[in-house]
Amino acid sequence: MTIRQIASSLFTIRSVALVLAAVALLADGRPAQAVTRVGNVCTIDGQMPLTVRGLGFVVGLNGTGDPDGTGPTARAFAAFLKLSNNPLLDVKELSNLGGVAAVEITAKIPRTGISRGQQLDCKVSALFGAKSLEGGHLISSPLELAGIADDTVVGLAEGRLIIEDLANPTTARVPFGLVMEQTIDMKILRKPNQIRLLLNRQYAGYEMARELERAINTRFYLEASNVNIAQAVSAVAVDVNIPEQYDNHIEFLGLLTEITLKSAGTAARVVVNSSLGTIIVTGEVEISTAVIAHKNLNVEITNPFVEVRNQDGEQSPQQLADLVNALNQLKVPTDDIIGILRELHHSGRLHAEFIERQ
Repeated sequence: MTIRQIASSLFTIRSVALVLAAVALLADGRPAQAVTRVGNVCTIDGQMPLTVRGLGFVVGLNGTGDPDGTGPTARAFAAFLKLSNNPLLDVKELSNLGGVAAVEITAKIPRTGISRGQQLDCKVSALFGAKSLEGGHLISSPLELAGIADDTVVGLAEGRLIIEDLANPTTARVPFGLVMEQTIDMKILRKPNQIRLLLNRQYAGYEMARELERAINTRFYLEASNVNIAQAVSAVAVDVNIPEQYDNHIEFLGLLTEITLKSAGTAARVVVNSSLGTIIVTGEVEISTAVIAHKNLNVEITNPFVEVRNQDGEQSPQQLADLVNALNQLKVPTDDIIGILRELHHSGRLHAEFIERQ
C-alpha cells in the first residue's frame, strides 16, 4: 500500500503501538482489532494498593550511621533499649552511634489484599544524617497502615538491606522483609450483590464503557433470567449486579474478569517520551491537512497524498504506509519526529490526546 493510497483528505494512523529507541518505527499494514479480557482493562472499585509504614533502626553500619549521638536517634534508640529490657542510665552513653541509623520503613500491600503470614518487600530510607545504609541490618520493627487513626500493628519488618542505587546509598530494599501479622481484605461489594468496575486510565472512555456493559450483559443474559446486570454509569465506571445464583461472589468475579472484549481498541492517543526516545500511538489518530517546515524538512499533508521531502528534494519511497515511517526512512531523529507531533498537537491538526512524559 502506498502513501498516496493511504491519505485522502485526512491522514490516519490506525491502532499502532510502536517503540523508538534509535530504531525505525514499524507501522506497515493495519493490525487486526485487539481482543482482550475484562480483567486486563479494569479493576474493581475497592481494590487499591495500601501503604504500611513505621520507624525503625538499621544496625551494623561501618561508621556511616547517624552522627549525632545526642539527637533524636539517640533518644529513640534509648527508648528502644528500654522496651527491650536493657535500659540506659544516661542517654550520653550513646554519644557515638555511627553504627546505627534511624529509618522510615514502607511497604505496599497489593490491591488484591494480603493474608496473615505472607511476606512483602519493604523500602528503608534514612531519616537523619546517615551517610550510607550499606551493610546494615533492619532490626524487627512494627508497621501500621498509613493514614489510619488505628495504631494496630499489621506487620513486622526485619532483614538484611540491599542497596539498589549506589548513587543513593541512604535508601535500600529488604526482600520479603515484611511479615504480615494481620489479614487485610479489600471491600469490593458496594451493595450485598453489586460491584463497580473501574476502567484503567488508558482505556477510559464512553465507547469502552459501553463495550464493557455490552460484553457483560451478553455473557450473563440467560443466567440472569433475561435481565441486563451491567450498566455504564460514566466514562470510567460500570455497575454490575451479581446474579442470585452466585452465592460465592468470587466465582462470579472469576467468570466476569475472563469475559472477552472484541472491541478493545483504546481511544486516540499519542504518548511520547523524549528522554527514552519512544513514541506510542493507539486508537485512530487523524492528522488534518497541514504544511510543516521543520529544520531541513518540508512535510506536506494534503489532498490527495502525503509528501515528505528534504531540502535536496529527496522524497521518501512511496511504499511507506504513514507519516512516521516516511520520516524514519529519511533518517529523521526521534526528537525531531516528537517535535513535529508536538507542533501538530499545538496547532490543532493532531486529533488525539497528546501525552508527553519526561
